[in-house]
Amino acid sequence: MSNLGRCSKCGSDNQIPHVHIHGGFHARSLKVEIVEKPKAWLNKGIHEGILTATVCGQCGFTELYVKNPAELVKAYRKKKSQA
Repeated sequence: MSNLGRCSKCGSDNQIPHVHIHGGFHARSLKVEIVEKPKAWLNKGIHEGILTATVCGQCGFTELYVKNPAELVKAYRKKKSQA
């Protein structure tokens, strides 16, 4: 949660943390993805991060958070260094 549990838009402390986001009928959750070697046929080096959200109960503003940011930034840096 940003700003010590207060909404960054309206300032309310009426926050709902760790809301799960679903991407449709077959999707279990919404994800972000870093692919180290997108042109490879095998062993692409895919790193996924599941998103959760914090929703303001006052204005509805929603912030997304990934559960494993350190792993994703490491994969992103590795990908950039190989380019």
